[in-house]
Amino acid sequence: MIVDFHIHSTYSDGVYTPKELVSFAEHGQLGMIALTDHDEIAGIKPMKAYATSIDIVTGAEFSADYKGKDIHVLGYEFNCDDRELREYISYYQQARRQRIKAMIDLCQKAGYCIDYDELVRLFPTTKALGRPHVAQLLMKKGYAESINFIFKHIVNPSGPCYVPKVKTSVEQVIEQIHHAGGLAVLAHPKLIHNDTYVEELLHFSFDGIEVYHSKHDDEDVKRYRIVAEQRGLLITGGSDFHGINHTWPTYIGEYTVQSRDVEKFIQVLRTI
Repeated sequence: MIVDFHIHSTYSDGVYTPKELVSFAEHGQLGMIALTDHDEIAGIKPMKAYATSIDIVTGAEFSADYKGKDIHVLGYEFNCDDRELREYISYYQQARRQRIKAMIDLCQKAGYCIDYDELVRLFPTTKALGRPHVAQLLMKKGYAESINFIFKHIVNPSGPCYVPKVKTSVEQVIEQIHHAGGLAVLAHPKLIHNDTYVEELLHFSFDGIEVYHSKHDDEDVKRYRIVAEQRGLLITGGSDFHGINHTWPTYIGEYTVQSRDVEKFIQVLRTI
């Protein structure tokens, strides 16, 4: 069975709606997918409503911090109605909004004529606004020819319009996911760019590792598979699909998970 446990929609920084993503997945004959929007769960219910021939796993990609490093934690099959989780998401989304407003203020001071209301109109379904949305607005207004240029020169940590994220510990994120009855998976470990940190992070109560990812080559997959097996952790994976011709130029299901790993993951999901 072809699966993809890492997909983003218009509810965060993806290009396509949940309905369109379901259509792509069904056309590609996938058997199971997970919507993992950034710090957002509002797209899960409509995605499940649209799906008729494919299983939808509840998911989200939560932001965290470890020693000043941006860490992403994938949560799966948690209870979307868990009060503490919803309060946490609401708090973090508010923090995101304040960050983006501050970033837009810096853009204005740097001579870029954009405003927050304009951003909201451009992304009406997105509560988890982030740098990609600011970058797309800047590009739409003609300030650059590519998203990559904006990320490299304007909104990167050393750029003139960068504002750091509110820091939430990895332990807190894992605790929120577990409290809501879900599984916590360390996302795309290669993108942490520090395997010592990866080893340290796995001392926390993660349930799995995203071994398969669009930025992982064969050697990365082998290395992280060994790490997962040595620690008795689940092995997951996905495309990290944001949209065709987006900064992640992949297709849904392009980076699937081996059958034995899928079967084990599904078995655990069904016990939740």
